[in-house]
Amino acid sequence: MSNARHGLDELIPAAKQPSPESPRSSSRDVALQRAIAEAEAAMRALKLAKDPNEQARQSTRFKQLLQEAERIKHEKNWKSPSSRNNTPADCEHSKAIVQELRQPESTRIVPRAEQILLLKAGYLNGFKFPPWSTLPAPDEFERKDGEGLFTDTPELPLSEFQEDVLDDWKRPSEAMPPPTWFSGDRTNLGPSMSFARKIDLVQDAATDCSVVASLCAGVARAEHGHGKILGTVIYPYDQEKARPAMAANGKYVVRLNFNGCSRKVVIDDRLPVSSTGRIIHVIDRRNPGLLWPALIEKAYLKVRGGYDFPGSNSATDLWILTGWIPEQVFLQSDELEPNQFWSRVHTSFNHGDVLITMGTGKMTAKTERELGLAGEHDYAVLDLREVDGQRLLLIKNPWCEGTSWRGKLNESQRSDVAPTEERAEQSLIELDDGIGPLQSSRDLLNADEQLSSGTFWMDLDNVMQHYESIYLNWNPALFTHRADVHFAWDLTSLRSSGKTPRGQSASLSSHPQYSITPSKSGIVWILLWRHFKNSIPDDATDEQIEEGRYSIDLQGHISLMAFSSGGRRMLLPEKHIEKGWYVDSPQTLLKLKDCKPEMPITIVPLEQDLASVEHTFTLSVFSHSPAEIAPASVRYPYALTLASAWTIDTAGGNAHSPAYSTNPQFAIAVSRKTIISLLLEVTQGDLNVHVKLVHSRGQRVYGIRSKDIVFDSNEYRRGCCVSEGQGLEPGQYTIICSTFEQSQLGTFTLTAESSQPMQMLLLPREGAGRIRLELSTVAFRQEQDMVAARIVAKRLARFYAVVKPLDTAARRGTSSANRSLIRMSIESGRGPHRHIYIASNGGEYADCGSGVRMEDVDLRPELTQQGDGLWLVLDRRYVSAEAQEERFTIELYVDQPDAVTCGVWRAWEE
Repeated sequence: MSNARHGLDELIPAAKQPSPESPRSSSRDVALQRAIAEAEAAMRALKLAKDPNEQARQSTRFKQLLQEAERIKHEKNWKSPSSRNNTPADCEHSKAIVQELRQPESTRIVPRAEQILLLKAGYLNGFKFPPWSTLPAPDEFERKDGEGLFTDTPELPLSEFQEDVLDDWKRPSEAMPPPTWFSGDRTNLGPSMSFARKIDLVQDAATDCSVVASLCAGVARAEHGHGKILGTVIYPYDQEKARPAMAANGKYVVRLNFNGCSRKVVIDDRLPVSSTGRIIHVIDRRNPGLLWPALIEKAYLKVRGGYDFPGSNSATDLWILTGWIPEQVFLQSDELEPNQFWSRVHTSFNHGDVLITMGTGKMTAKTERELGLAGEHDYAVLDLREVDGQRLLLIKNPWCEGTSWRGKLNESQRSDVAPTEERAEQSLIELDDGIGPLQSSRDLLNADEQLSSGTFWMDLDNVMQHYESIYLNWNPALFTHRADVHFAWDLTSLRSSGKTPRGQSASLSSHPQYSITPSKSGIVWILLWRHFKNSIPDDATDEQIEEGRYSIDLQGHISLMAFSSGGRRMLLPEKHIEKGWYVDSPQTLLKLKDCKPEMPITIVPLEQDLASVEHTFTLSVFSHSPAEIAPASVRYPYALTLASAWTIDTAGGNAHSPAYSTNPQFAIAVSRKTIISLLLEVTQGDLNVHVKLVHSRGQRVYGIRSKDIVFDSNEYRRGCCVSEGQGLEPGQYTIICSTFEQSQLGTFTLTAESSQPMQMLLLPREGAGRIRLELSTVAFRQEQDMVAARIVAKRLARFYAVVKPLDTAARRGTSSANRSLIRMSIESGRGPHRHIYIASNGGEYADCGSGVRMEDVDLRPELTQQGDGLWLVLDRRYVSAEAQEERFTIELYVDQPDAVTCGVWRAWEE
């Protein structure tokens, strides 16, 4: 052995781990000197190393030791690297990893209704998955005398291709390693739970890239020296050897997290064995007899419906496999800040607190060939490093024949990079002088290891360019407290009960809503996870339904919205403090940075295009202090809901329309001063709507003046609108519900909420119970300002009249400056003998844009036959140049048929 090799062997033990005495050093200087000494040992080992793999290991170790020295030098809390603060991943991690953190458990008492919901959610694909209660007993995996091997039925479904290549379902002794890979003497071959070489998991004849990428990410965490997650996932488990154990009876229990809780998934050890070189289950290329990955995969696919797997994303898969909090980061989002993103992810990855996978979007075949990437495919991230200014990710394609990226790394911004040994020595000098360490060279990084097929380094800039999403699964132990609530959301009731349509324009009135109140200020993460539910096709047979052999329904998108509303229910999806992306994943995460006990947060689940059935969900709250989660409080104690519609006769349009007064109207009465809120929701169609409350003594309104308006919903809003008033005085009022355009038809509901008791009723539509009599059109010629028609009553009759403009300009709501002012009256005589019995608007001329109405009048036959009779007079004032010739229609609403007649229009003078 050479002196160089001998010196290297002496240095490696000292360079592998930080000194255990460093955390117990009596002073910062002592701790810093010890850390520098360890880094110097790693540097000397780096100089002596000749093998590229050894160089890479020592380079990585040297960087880690420099970072530890930096931490001791600059951090206030330099003494406690073994007791990390439980800070969420958005915050700076700054403590070294020594032990695994304790997982938070929900302390909320689950009501019986929610317990029943969880029990029902355990039936899936024809199997029962009960909530996890206790660890399985060791004898559950023993094989008793005369007892056969455990067999789980039915066998999991395979795809058509998998069926074609299937030889049989076989026990591990025959299945591992794959017979077609080792077809000769298998004397020394067989299944194992241990491995001699670095694990290299791949998929082949299964479409579960997300599952295999998830397993690879978990393996990478263990390879970086962090605690193994398997100890809480698969049983039996050998705690002494820290690996799964072989079950003598062929039975395994896997703990998976889905449908509201951790659940017990029981499988046998039979695997689908191929008759060809294609492998149906996950396989380790370097340790082809390794069994536990295939068992975990089988348990997961049992939950998801079988090996004929339609696909998922690895954030969902890791959430199910590990219970680590899933987050989807959209790389094309303008909100993504690369430097901040890298900082939090890189630091958290080094602490073992985040598992990282990635997914591509759709790509053309040409793009796939050029880049060496697969479209709509999940990849695992095995390592993160910063080298010479490069932010690099070690990425693994889980497909066994997967290609590697063919692009180029972006060149370092540094042009004066010194040789490796010189930079290492300079780093130590600069550390002692208070200057930050330089990065090791990229050449060393490239020689870090012999990369397996499909594994490659890629810089962050190219990742952001070529990948669609990064999936982050965060260690829930970063939080000290957790609370879960389980609920059902019945979307069939929305369709059948005539409530508001679903979609972005709908109100939140029918959405489940929850109030979250932390006991201390701080960060709170809220995760909405949708329960898997079987979808039964219309053509399903009784046998399929009985066996549960049908697909899991995952159509549609979900999101979350947060409001600073004191924990009260919200009506509109506006003025939120945070809103998540709509995702087609079964989980969505919302992160709140500064929640305060004095201001409870309202959380509202959102959906788009979910099936119109009952869905069940779980809402999980992660925090640093106990948090109370409860249904959001009602806005006001009193509420009334009435339904109506805009029909051909009642779709009057906005306030500038001449038919505005024909819109549906409601009378509302309050006996005490109150706060009142009005919610108008369209139940059919996609209309822009408005609601207005006016002074009117609870009567139908025919004309609106500004001073009559108490409050309204401001701009027209699609789908629904809200109008709210504070301190409404006792009295009777009228509510007008309108669409923006005239003749827009649809149904709606009006919900009034108030702090004091109230009464509300739908007013009869205009002309209800009356005979409508439409008179001939009035046509004013130039310089003509008054016309009249004789009116005759055949018997005692009661009626009112409405005049509306027919001109296009008037109908479009032109400025009042370009319209005449109109008055309508019933008169007798002329000149000094003129007598006005009744006139519209109290005798005042009014803008004709929305029509003019004359109140009810009683006519007796003898009155209309005296002298020159009675005349219905229409006159105009302030005629503009644009309105010299105008046309109007006049309608009479009479309380009995054939009681009133009206003659032809003629010119008239006062």
